Amino acid sequence: MNSTRAVAAIAVFSAVMGAAPASANETDNFTCRTRFLRDATAAIDALVNASIERAIARANSRRAGCDAGCLIRLLQDEVGRSTLHPLTFVPHAALAGAIRRTPEVDRCHLAFRDTIYGARAYNQPWRYPFLGRLIFVADSIRLGGRLVGLDKVEHFIREGLDQWRVMRRDGVAAAAALQREQGKPGRGLAWTEYGVKGMALTGVFSYADLAAGYAGHQFWTDLLSVGHTGSYVAGRAGAGYVLERRFSFSSYVTDAWDEAINCSTFHPDLRKEVAVALEKRGMRCPVAACHHLAAMPDAPLYVNPACLGLMPPPIERAKS
Repeated sequence: MNSTRAVAAIAVFSAVMGAAPASANETDNFTCRTRFLRDATAAIDALVNASIERAIARANSRRAGCDAGCLIRLLQDEVGRSTLHPLTFVPHAALAGAIRRTPEVDRCHLAFRDTIYGARAYNQPWRYPFLGRLIFVADSIRLGGRLVGLDKVEHFIREGLDQWRVMRRDGVAAAAALQREQGKPGRGLAWTEYGVKGMALTGVFSYADLAAGYAGHQFWTDLLSVGHTGSYVAGRAGAGYVLERRFSFSSYVTDAWDEAINCSTFHPDLRKEVAVALEKRGMRCPVAACHHLAAMPDAPLYVNPACLGLMPPPIERAKS
């Protein structure tokens, strides 16, 4: 069975089993730009800080003591905890689920037909063998003053932690870890952005996903550098571990997380459909100048080359 047929079989199985739209997520920050959203940073920061504090409490409750290695494991367990979808067994960050259950978080939720991907019923898994892609659209939120998809929280937590682990285990630099996350064209079954996380399944290669994962790696480095300058957790004589400073997404989220600024690239057929949808909205990609992203650290690892001045924007090419 070739990779395309294998992915199709997985998609059909998911449809039969009633898979929830928690995998194959993209986002539509173009359409959501027309919606008013209250900033959700404070509410979501509170969830992250609560998970850090739970890890600290667990560490301090250990009668036999908990060294730095022990605390690092507990922090990964609490903050990076994943849950498995009961039908598909696909892991998802528990934090993302907690955000969905938090009423204080204002979200832009769109009917699929109203999104930039709505030209065809890509959100119906049983149609995958005929349409060639499967897309669900995550809600968008305002985080740190930026408009981002909820799927970016997944990438921040899960992919960020994966990159931290790869760099620690294999002794590789951030560039190598992120290149593994990107994957390679033609390897459709790989768990990468070129594979089933993106292009192979949805027809979308999201640079914003990579940007969120890159920022997530920075967060995990800060969190797990226990006792070092800048860490969130420190040890205090006679007091065990304490929260040295509080977390905020504002320290990590950037314009690069916004798919309407750091635009995705698309399969040629999908690119044409998205270009038509944007033209109907009077929008284009990027909706605002994105060249300021080129000045960000390690920008070539997660910024669309169009923003680096290396090629025309992808949607502009589609119109030509």
